[in-house]
Amino acid sequence: MSATLVHGGLHAGVRRIDLLSLVEDLGKRGLGLSSTATRVLRHYVWRSRDDDYRTGRICALWDRVCRTADDLDLCSRAINDAERELEAKGLIARTTGGNGARSGLRSGGVIRWAAGINLAPLIERYADLKAAWEARELEQHAIDTCKAEIRRLRRLIRNGAEPELMARADAILPDGRIAPIQRIEKLETIRAALQAVLADLASDPRAKKTSDRPEENSRPNIQNQDSSRSCSERPTEPTITPRVALELASNEFRLIASGHGDPGWPSLVEASRQTASWLGIGQRTWGKACSLLGRERAALCVLVIDRNSRLQSGHRYRAEHAGKCLSGMVRRAKSGGFNLEGLLRAFQRDELAGSGAVSEASPPEPDQGQSMASLTAQILSRIGTFRGDAA
Repeated sequence: MSATLVHGGLHAGVRRIDLLSLVEDLGKRGLGLSSTATRVLRHYVWRSRDDDYRTGRICALWDRVCRTADDLDLCSRAINDAERELEAKGLIARTTGGNGARSGLRSGGVIRWAAGINLAPLIERYADLKAAWEARELEQHAIDTCKAEIRRLRRLIRNGAEPELMARADAILPDGRIAPIQRIEKLETIRAALQAVLADLASDPRAKKTSDRPEENSRPNIQNQDSSRSCSERPTEPTITPRVALELASNEFRLIASGHGDPGWPSLVEASRQTASWLGIGQRTWGKACSLLGRERAALCVLVIDRNSRLQSGHRYRAEHAGKCLSGMVRRAKSGGFNLEGLLRAFQRDELAGSGAVSEASPPEPDQGQSMASLTAQILSRIGTFRGDAA
């Protein structure tokens, strides 16, 4: 059956990108959503319109399953499974027309009725999702604080140099690694046990005097002869401006960046970090790119990869492996064979010229008109990562 399923709208100052960011940040741990379900929900949010999130409106889509499957390069069965999962989690509602088909009517920019995917449940859950996110942030802060205390306790015990007590500490945490532990209850148990060992150490008159200063403050500040050279080699800010770069980005990328303040490097970097996650680029790969290229150039690389990943399915230059693309860019940049700013300026020239295309092997020239897709393809084809070459 068709349905109106109007909603109460988002809170003042909240946009659909903020709603989607909550779902993304909560992720599998917070909502129990599979990666495919998250990807499908993201697609539906992008396909909706900003005005659909106003109070008393209908926020819905009625795309056929086969079309969504084609857009996301998935099979229809995967889309149906993802929709059932989203419905079970209370994030969407599914309705059908009299013949079982999806359809709807938008008149004057407003949806009058729809039979398909309705996002009213997601919109109405904004407050709950926000509260869950804040609770998770508090929990993560407690986890990080407890881990820091555990590291400090282990250092103090090691400084005591008492073999028996050091053995007890090692038995409490055999491999000494606490990074994989994410349960605050377990961390608090470890901390209490180490505090007991430290108390025994403090009561032993033979024990060496320990210091409560954090470990990072007790390390000597030693500079070698190459310190001036290493400082001069730190990545510098790109010559292309953030505003120009955002003009070359996809609409979705610009929308994400706008949610992080005025156009500038901080908003562009944050948008790239979030987009990298959505593209499947691991935090380790993103962190390495930021370390070697600088956060600004790493952000520009992700902007380019995001643009090219939106080429139609089956396109020879579509970026199928975003992580490998970014790794390839980093390798080329380290060897001096990748002029990112120059290629982006070629993008800019072509946006103004706007015609024609050249072959894959030809470098972009100022007087050559090329489509945005072709230029993006050239950037990535130069580093040999389009078809998932080894990173």
